[in-house]
Amino acid sequence: MTSSNVEGSTNGGGDQLELGIGPPGLREEPMAPRSSVPATSSARQDAVAATALTVVRRALIEGVPVTREVVEREASVNLRASPKEAMQQVDIVAQRLGVSSLG
Repeated sequence: MTSSNVEGSTNGGGDQLELGIGPPGLREEPMAPRSSVPATSSARQDAVAATALTVVRRALIEGVPVTREVVEREASVNLRASPKEAMQQVDIVAQRLGVSSLG
């Protein structure tokens, strides 16, 4: 069996779908860039909320101190961005919610 590219095939979202060798019914989904902040405002806000809730949970349940470094690391993972870029996004959401700048 050879790999083929079916023109016009989409995954329902308008993205081109490349069909390859593999088990029947298994589709290869396009991979998002690993070093980018989520494109939509909703996804970015969810990532920032997940950051805050994860840091608070670790502090309350595990006794991990809340430090800038902990927030940067968690934001960087959730936003798939550098610590600096991630904190800029956290700061944007914080300011929108009326929280003073974190910088």
